[in-house]
Amino acid sequence: MPNRYSAKEIQGRLLDRFYSFIYRNRLYSYTLAGPTPERLLGTPPELIPGNAAAGQLILAGNLIVAKEWWPFTNVIDIPENASSDWQAYLHSFKWLGDLRAMGNNQARLLAREHVSTWLNTHTKWSPLAWRADILGQRLTNWITHFGFFSREAPQEFLDLFFLEVTKQARHLNRSIIKTIAGPKRIQGLKALIYCGISLPNFEHYQSNGLRLLEKELDHQIYPDGGHYSRNPQTHMKVLTELIAIRDTLTAAHINTPDWLNSTIGHMVPILRTYRHADGGLAFFNGSSDSSSELIDILLSKSGVKTRAILNATYSGYQRLHAGKTTILIDTGSPPNVVENEWAHSGTLAFEMSSGTDRIIVNCGMPENATKGWLKALRSTAAHSTIVVDNTNSSEISSTGGFVYKLGQVTSSRREIAGSTIIEASYDGYTKPFGLIHRRLIMLAPDGGEIHGEDNLMGPGGHNYNLRFHVHPNVQVTILQDKCAAILKPRRGSGWRFMCINQIITLEESIYFDSSAPQRRTQQILVSGPLGKNGSTIKWRLSKI
Repeated sequence: MPNRYSAKEIQGRLLDRFYSFIYRNRLYSYTLAGPTPERLLGTPPELIPGNAAAGQLILAGNLIVAKEWWPFTNVIDIPENASSDWQAYLHSFKWLGDLRAMGNNQARLLAREHVSTWLNTHTKWSPLAWRADILGQRLTNWITHFGFFSREAPQEFLDLFFLEVTKQARHLNRSIIKTIAGPKRIQGLKALIYCGISLPNFEHYQSNGLRLLEKELDHQIYPDGGHYSRNPQTHMKVLTELIAIRDTLTAAHINTPDWLNSTIGHMVPILRTYRHADGGLAFFNGSSDSSSELIDILLSKSGVKTRAILNATYSGYQRLHAGKTTILIDTGSPPNVVENEWAHSGTLAFEMSSGTDRIIVNCGMPENATKGWLKALRSTAAHSTIVVDNTNSSEISSTGGFVYKLGQVTSSRREIAGSTIIEASYDGYTKPFGLIHRRLIMLAPDGGEIHGEDNLMGPGGHNYNLRFHVHPNVQVTILQDKCAAILKPRRGSGWRFMCINQIITLEESIYFDSSAPQRRTQQILVSGPLGKNGSTIKWRLSKI
């Protein structure tokens, strides 16, 4: 099997081991000593308020992370079977916002108790708790919520707090570029900037953090504003960090750099590109969040009114909208392992909604997914596109990334008599079968009809399965001729699906929405043999 890591990536992993060896040395903590401030110059504004209901659970001795529920009485006794994601969230102290949202003295005292216990326990480097992104989140949350948990605190607590915060800030400044990359690096740089703003005599951390952030955004953000992970949810999270940094600079009466305002201004329209009419995000490349509330808050606080980009060429997505119909199509090459370790093999897949009803979907991805679910939901079969001989169009690796060198996508967009036509092709099946997948989707001017055509061009392969995963709220009924089906959502108008001169069947499917439990659903399946010159499948969706 070909090695999925480049020489640069292998070098990075060796450096990780080298730095871990240094940080583990018992003498390393002495190098973090230095002048300790006695106060904060100010605390950053809270961009997204915490959840009081989650705070109540913490008071009751429980912490829930992505539906993973474990007892939480202190930050020392971590359950043996708790996932690394659960532990990372614990060490990030993001849950302080939930206690703060309760607004009572009991929550405040418990928050300070947890902070105090952590400060007394984790004074030396450890791989998870001191990982730069988790360390960055912890510093961010400690500084942001300092006024909440430190009110009427004894001097002993304050002395320990500032001593350990400055040690962690110094380590973060040293390790941020050396040990993490991608969106995690932005989380760490945010904390570095916060420390530079809030800690007396640490102003150089602010300037260093902003300098590194500008360089990082130039690398991670495409010219059209999309994040290079090509994951709508990751894009939203990065944008959240940038808006928080901008608002903190403003609160501290520090001029916001033009490049930061410009990046936010470019990222907001792409976030709108990724939304369905129900306000949630489309499910591509690991995204699985259909909750609109957080996105509404973020868009409101961004102050950017620019509309969604329809043709996001660099980010690799096309958005079609007419009447009450919205279609989103993945027309980009899969991201590499550095850009998105758990990217999906769903090239040319599409999602379609009618009003606030999602009709055609991809299967999504739960948080804290097991290895089995990761493999299944990253596969081409978990997306509304075509599959050849039960083989992924980009062969995924069980340890992240893809096995083979990624293929290329070409796409075009044109308007004919008011109809929008997207035509795209992907060569991911060239290596195993000598096939090119070409997909054409046309949306009528009133949004009432969608014409689709899938072509497999080339001599290889034996069979294809063209899949249309249906949202769980949509009831599917196959008609008597077995060439058509009625799709009826709970609220809005129904749709008629038809595949010309081909039998369609229904199979079970699964749907993961991070805001709800997994749900069983169905998929429409069009299957057939591949001849010597491939095959062409024509289909249509018409509003009833």
